[in-house]
Amino acid sequence: MAVKTVLLILALAPGLCRAQEPSRAELGRKALGLVVSHLKSSDAEVRAQAAEILGAAGNPSASGLLKKLLADKDKYVRIASARALWELGSPSGVKTIYAIINDVPAQGPIPVTNSPLVELKVISQNKVRERAMEALAAMKGKKAADVLFALKNDNYGTIRDAAARELARVGYDEELAQFTDALTSEDEALRYESAATMGKVCSAAAAEPLAALLKTEKSVRVKMAALDALKCNPARKQALAQLLKLADDENPTIKYKAAAALSAIKDPGVKAKLQALAASTQDTRLKITAQRGLVLNGADPDAATARSALLAVSPEVKLEALDVISSFPDDEAVPMLTEALEDVSVQVKLASALQIIKRFSKK
Repeated sequence: MAVKTVLLILALAPGLCRAQEPSRAELGRKALGLVVSHLKSSDAEVRAQAAEILGAAGNPSASGLLKKLLADKDKYVRIASARALWELGSPSGVKTIYAIINDVPAQGPIPVTNSPLVELKVISQNKVRERAMEALAAMKGKKAADVLFALKNDNYGTIRDAAARELARVGYDEELAQFTDALTSEDEALRYESAATMGKVCSAAAAEPLAALLKTEKSVRVKMAALDALKCNPARKQALAQLLKLADDENPTIKYKAAAALSAIKDPGVKAKLQALAASTQDTRLKITAQRGLVLNGADPDAATARSALLAVSPEVKLEALDVISSFPDDEAVPMLTEALEDVSVQVKLASALQIIKRFSKK
């Protein structure tokens, strides 16, 4: 009798598992609840990320929660909340952004040198102002130009530079040219800073100068910055020849960054290169990056590679896996997203939650 009972349980097990599996709507509610719970985190960075996710999720009903965060003790959280509200169609956080930008650190007489502590406070305050400027440019585009041009006369050089960068980002060619011209400088530090800036501006007009830089550049750090800039560049295909060459570089980080840039290009040659890279490496990070590009180029998603990447130690690799999983059909994605929702990394949890919300919160 005992044996029959065991056999009966085993026969019913798949059905029992399906009965206990949460519905897609329940999974969506669980993910949303996780994000909302992190709005109360003691870590300001986590609160800011949770606010960003509520904006990206596109549900206007989150506006009430986000408006409360405009009074958060941390300015970075306020900025994230203002930007999330804007994405949800509410301009109620714009005043908060302006207030942070206009909170200019006091500046003593020129001959007087500030103490190290005062200098650190000034640097910290200006970093917050810079983040607010980035948010304003992202929110209002060229409508933020008047403010940004005014900030080119700010007391602080870092703010003047950031204003020029954000003007370049929203489409002012003269400001963009200042940075792209610097890519040809004999000063390695200047080339590096310019390439790093292009990684924030992501202008199509920078693709050709970045490709030219990669043809002759010897500095590893400048190459890396240029590859990062091409990854986000909508005209990255203009650098295709250099990217394909660097995808075979002996430096594993250069190879990875070149593959990451290639993974956003739809091209038969890119597909062949990424297939070769994926087949020839045991590096999980490189495999999942290649997989993203292969999916873009029409290959079927490889669940085994995605699962392996979700088991990686690095949260960055797991986040890349989630990016690939976003192209999977629901039935394949759900088990992996559910697992990622329980990850030790808050970043991974929240990224999984966002994808679940977008997939299932209205189903």
